[in-house]
Amino acid sequence: MSSYIVTAEKMVFGASCITSIGGKTVFIPYSLPNETLKIFITKEHKNYSEAKIEKILNPSVHRVKPECPYFYDCGGCNMQIANDVYQKELRYEAALEALDRALNRGGGERLNIRSDFISGKSWEYRARFQFHITENGPAQKKYNSSSFVRIKDCPVALPAIRDFLRREVKNSGFFRGTVFKPGERIHLFSSDGKIFTGNGSEDCSVKLCGKILKFNPLGFFQSNLEMTEKLIDTVLLEVLGNVKTLDRILDFYAGVGTFSICAGDAAKEIHLVEHNKHALNYAKENFNLKTLGENRRTKIFYHAIDGAAWAKTKASRLFFNLAFIDPPRSGIDSASLNWFCRSNIPLICYISCDPVTFARDAAKLIGSGYKLKKHFIFDFYPQTHHVETLGIFEKYKS
Repeated sequence: MSSYIVTAEKMVFGASCITSIGGKTVFIPYSLPNETLKIFITKEHKNYSEAKIEKILNPSVHRVKPECPYFYDCGGCNMQIANDVYQKELRYEAALEALDRALNRGGGERLNIRSDFISGKSWEYRARFQFHITENGPAQKKYNSSSFVRIKDCPVALPAIRDFLRREVKNSGFFRGTVFKPGERIHLFSSDGKIFTGNGSEDCSVKLCGKILKFNPLGFFQSNLEMTEKLIDTVLLEVLGNVKTLDRILDFYAGVGTFSICAGDAAKEIHLVEHNKHALNYAKENFNLKTLGENRRTKIFYHAIDGAAWAKTKASRLFFNLAFIDPPRSGIDSASLNWFCRSNIPLICYISCDPVTFARDAAKLIGSGYKLKKHFIFDFYPQTHHVETLGIFEKYKS
């Protein structure tokens, strides 16, 4: 096995630094920019290679000892090797580079838009977890592997989940009257110091920006509640501002209705589009929890369909003042993206958990006549490379 002495270059999205060997790009996990490393190749691909650090010859001044004892085994976090300040800088740069590259503005040139970085707690922030039950107790999948590592603590988890890991689940797998057997998975959500599991019939409820939201822990909900409130506050400030009333709001990939419920006091009419009927049922229940102002007579319409079906409905031909788009990591599906590009919606709020797919979709929206008015990066997942991005798109007036 051949070894190479290299200098790590920039960090790309995914938290690996790159270098070049024989004209071929090499990705190096657990490295930091400008470090001198002794590496060996672990996997060859057609256009790139993957490597592993054999020895750090000249470490970065930003390198620190990982807080978590499972860091190099667990596949959850990948940036604990850098101090918090430098982590934020790396995530910010990687997200902006993805956007630059998609819009053909590379070469170090930055887009002429506002890009704010908004952060919160670096530790004990994560409310949602999925654990695998093994013979030895709760476990997480190892990095780049199908095997597991037993987890007895997690420093990014909220205190209630840390207590759960430390004390309440013994080898018997007993927790609050439920016995978990090896091979099962536990879905946990912590809110107000309580733990909700997805293995029973109980629902979880959280209060965000003064609104009560219910959902099932098995379904999707943001895992950083502090940052979710900051995201919602930013959205409401940027798109509503001093606006008292909007005729019609569209909530696309609506889930349990988080954004439309929080903005609903300003709307006469709201349309929620969500293909997952279970999530939409929770949205209906959430709107029934007196989430809107007492005197607000907002009409709510629910569309349990996907983007391709939505584009064929009569409702899709209505005029919307504002749209929220919050797709999965894969981004906006092609049928929906084509519909938005053809639409005349004056203002679109695009919330994304992947800067790469956000950048891809942003390029198409801009090409269809939208302007990326503002761009925000939310540091939802410290100690990892993941962020949430928010793009405020405004339609050019013809």
